[in-house]
Amino acid sequence: MFRLLPRDENFFELFEQQAGHIVSASRVLEELTLDYPSAPAKVQQIRDLEHAGDALTHEMVRRLNTTFVTPIDREDIYALANRLDDVLDLIDAVADRLALYKIKVPTDGCIAMAKIIVKTAEATDRAVHCLRTLSPLYHKHAIEVNRLENEADRLLRDELASLFEGNTDPIEIIKWKELYETMESVTDRCEDVVNVIEGITLKMA
Repeated sequence: MFRLLPRDENFFELFEQQAGHIVSASRVLEELTLDYPSAPAKVQQIRDLEHAGDALTHEMVRRLNTTFVTPIDREDIYALANRLDDVLDLIDAVADRLALYKIKVPTDGCIAMAKIIVKTAEATDRAVHCLRTLSPLYHKHAIEVNRLENEADRLLRDELASLFEGNTDPIEIIKWKELYETMESVTDRCEDVVNVIEGITLKMA
C-alpha cells in the first residue's frame, strides 16, 4: 500500500538548493580574504545566505513532519539537512570572526584555506546532486572531499606551527588559532555531508 502513495520528491530540490547556498557562501568568503577592505559587505552577503539556509532547513523539517511517505529514510533526511546547515553556519562563523577580530590583513594561510573551502564546497555540491538519482558518481566526489579535508588538515597543522614559532603577541595567536581551526572545521562538516550521502546511497542502491 505504501508504494501506491505519492512520495514528496522536493526534498532533493531542497538539498540541492542548500548545497548551492554553501557554494555561494564559500566563494564570497574567498572574495573576502582576497579583498579584505570589502569585508563588511561580504560578511552581510554570507549572513544573508546563512539566513536563507536556515529557512530551507526549517522547510525540510516541516516537510518531514507533514509528509507520510518520504523518498529516503526520515532519519537520513534529518541528518543530511543538519549536516548541510552545519557547513553554512561554520562559513558564516568564519566570515563573522574575520570582521569581528579586526585583523590587519588575511594571511597567506587564511587565503589558501578559503580556496580549499571553495573546492570542498563544490565537490560536496556535486555529491548532493548525485543523491536524486543515486548516481554512483557520488563516490568520486566523496573521495575528492576527503582529499581536500586532508589537505586542509595539513595546512592547519602547518599554519599553527608557524603561528606559534613566529608570533609573540598572544592575542594574535588566539585570534588566528581559532580562525584556522574554524575554517578547517568547514571541510570536516563537508566530509560529514558526503558520509551521510554515502550511507543513503548504499542503503537505497
